[in-house]
Amino acid sequence: MKDIVYEWYGDRKNVDEMVHWSKGKLKKWEQAVAEFFPPKAKILDVGCGMGREAFALSDMGFSIMGIDISEEVIKQVMQLSLQNCYDIPFSIYDGHTLPFDDASFDVIIIWAQTFGIMYGDTYKSDFLNECKRVLKKDGLLSFSGHDYRYALEHYKHYTNGRRFYPYANAEIYWETFLPEELTSYAENAGFSVMLYGQGEIYKPEDGIVLHCLCRK
Repeated sequence: MKDIVYEWYGDRKNVDEMVHWSKGKLKKWEQAVAEFFPPKAKILDVGCGMGREAFALSDMGFSIMGIDISEEVIKQVMQLSLQNCYDIPFSIYDGHTLPFDDASFDVIIIWAQTFGIMYGDTYKSDFLNECKRVLKKDGLLSFSGHDYRYALEHYKHYTNGRRFYPYANAEIYWETFLPEELTSYAENAGFSVMLYGQGEIYKPEDGIVLHCLCRK
């Protein structure tokens, strides 16, 4: 993961803004995907941010662990967890290696912007292989990214090639994807694709994201 990503998510003022992104519930497409998760599944939330997904999934009866590259994020999400009486472990990781034994989780989620800030094909491919290692037999992986065609149509002035720049005067960007690219990443890592396509967020004006659900 490039320094610009570590610097952005390590800056307290940027992390403070993230608190207001959460609506406290899963997005429509996330809810649809979560229906495939086994009851009481042990889930690893990669790039957990301020815990929106982790808290919502915990409320649904799943066992969650959240990891993030930002020490500031982990510090704040742990405080939120404590304040709201959740018993969810959150920890920092290096962005490349998952610090867990083989076959540790039933499900791994890489939601929001996380997959799009794993810059380059090699990085993403290596990370999906790392996910495969820590998933149990028949374990599920769900990951998402921003739709290149949608970004080009609706936010062309924020787009440069496949890069989407969400913040003014900032170097950080999100990579954008075509649907078949997400499935290719999954298949090249040896996963079987179960579901993929565009997913709704909360309401039409929020736009859509691309997502892929696959099985080890």
